[in-house]
Amino acid sequence: MAYKSILVHLNNEGRVKRLMSAAMQLALPSNSHVTGLFVVPPAPPKSPLLPMISGGAIASALDAYRKTGEGIHKAFDEAISAQPVVGEWRLHQAKRPGYVEAVLDHARSADVVVAAQKESDWDYADMFDVPDWLAMEGGRPVLIVPKAGELGSIGERVVVAWNNSRESARAVFDALPLLQKANEVTVLSVEEAGKPEATSEIAGAEIGATLARHGVKVNVQQTKPGRGDAGVELLAQVSAHRADLLVMGCFGRSRLREFVLGGASRHVLQNATVPVLMSH
Repeated sequence: MAYKSILVHLNNEGRVKRLMSAAMQLALPSNSHVTGLFVVPPAPPKSPLLPMISGGAIASALDAYRKTGEGIHKAFDEAISAQPVVGEWRLHQAKRPGYVEAVLDHARSADVVVAAQKESDWDYADMFDVPDWLAMEGGRPVLIVPKAGELGSIGERVVVAWNNSRESARAVFDALPLLQKANEVTVLSVEEAGKPEATSEIAGAEIGATLARHGVKVNVQQTKPGRGDAGVELLAQVSAHRADLLVMGCFGRSRLREFVLGGASRHVLQNATVPVLMSH
C-alpha cells in the first residue's frame, strides 16, 4: 500500500518549499504522482450591500492573485525537478458556488492531500486556507503541515490518537503507509467521559494487535485528558514522545455549508507544531 497520487494545495508562495518538502517525504518512497493545485476564486456576485466595491476593483484583485500563481508554479517546478516523481501543475479557475468547493473537487481523487495549517496573521487565510474543510469534507486523509517549527522527518516517531470511533479508525488505516515505515508508533487510547476504563483498554489493545499484524512497531498507552481537553493532552503527549507526526480523526458536525469542529480537532488544527494526518 502506498500513496501514489498526492495533491498539494498551494496558495501562498512563501509556503511552497515547506509544503513540497512534506509532500516529497510521502512521494519519494513510491515514485508517486504529485499534483500542485492553485485555485483562483470566482468573482463574488454583485451585491447592493457592497456598492463601494466596483467590478473593476474585484477583477483587479483576482488578477493580482492569479499572478501570484506564477511564482507558486515556478517554486513547485523547482521542488519537483530532479526528483524521481511525476509532477503536474494544475491551475483551476473556480466557478460558483466557490473556492472551497473547487479545492474539494480536486482533493477527492487523491490518495492523500497535503495542506498548510491556517495562518492567523495572513490576511487571506480565512478565504484560502482550508485544512479544516479538506479534513471534514474531502473524504481523503489530509497531511496538515504546521506553520511554525522545524520541519524535519515525518513519520519516524508517530503518535496515534485512538478512541474506538469511526473517525479514528478511518485515520489509522489511512495512515498505514506511514505507520508501516515508522520506527516507533504509540497508540494513545484516550479515555472518554462516561465510558468504562476497561472498554478503552480493550479497544486500544485490539487496534494495537491489528497494526502489529501489518508489521507496525506499535505500543499502546492509556491516557486521560488532564485539566485541559483532549486536544491539549494529545499535543502534550506528542511533545513527550518527541513525535514527528500525529494521526487522528477529525471530529465535527456538518450541515450544508457550515460545520462545527470538535474541541480536540479544533485545538490541534490551531496549535499543532508537528504535521498532523487527519481523516473524517
